[in-house]
Amino acid sequence: MQQYTQAVIDIGSNSLRLMKGFCDADGRWQFSPKELATTQLGREMDKTGSLSPQGIRASLAAMRRWQETLPDIPVLAVATSAVREAADGTAFMEEIGRRFHWKCRIISGKEEASLSFSGAASLAVQGSYAGVLDIGGGSSETALGRNKALLWSHSYPLGAVRLSSPDGSFRAGEVEKIYERCEAAFLPLPYTPDIWIGVGGTLTSLAAMELLLESYDPQQVHGYLVTADRLRRRIVQLQYMTAEERRHIPGLQPKRADVILAGLYIADAFMRHYGVAAIQISEQDLLEGVFYAL
Repeated sequence: MQQYTQAVIDIGSNSLRLMKGFCDADGRWQFSPKELATTQLGREMDKTGSLSPQGIRASLAAMRRWQETLPDIPVLAVATSAVREAADGTAFMEEIGRRFHWKCRIISGKEEASLSFSGAASLAVQGSYAGVLDIGGGSSETALGRNKALLWSHSYPLGAVRLSSPDGSFRAGEVEKIYERCEAAFLPLPYTPDIWIGVGGTLTSLAAMELLLESYDPQQVHGYLVTADRLRRRIVQLQYMTAEERRHIPGLQPKRADVILAGLYIADAFMRHYGVAAIQISEQDLLEGVFYAL
């Protein structure tokens, strides 16, 4: 039986994720499957400035369940957009530390971009320039690098939870505002990547829908290539469905049905703005990046 030596929990705006790792004598990490709890910690934070009370309760409950299953190994909890922006974010992380006796860190947007790049860059060919797009619940990060070395990164206040409506549906004018908000935020890139790699729940869900996966399979999702045309066809399909109808689409986690459209709008705006024809989906992301940084 594998004896894991470290656990990392990613506290995101939409979901919490847990992964355990074992580092062998040669410094190579071997990982457990990722565990997911959708808690929507950042729901309506743009309006309230604070974390969702229901999201806090759901997050603490998920971490309590995980603590009961973890062996006696160190745990590092890292928090991203929602927690770093919320008025009560620091207090929330302090509460996690008190309850579970874990090490806790709030990471910056630039650090988030760097860690996502580190985790995903293995898909790039040696010598090529790679770009990584990470669409999260509260923010989206872009990172560029070569030979796994980060050269440039930026974090945008654009996320699937942040830009979503309560039921995940949008009127025409609201969709236009999302695209305008994205256009106004995107910065010029100092390099043109040879490959674009996509991480985060929006893009892995897109791949799973394209693959018609009844049960999520990371091995099939990892490396899957999604074209801009397929993304736009998927948007057309989803935007005329109710959240309840979207919950029954193969490959889409039911709890993501009310935020998936906003995430796909961000992806589409990004690909249009930078002329990206296709993006390769990576299952390796910030979590792996945290382990590599360790």
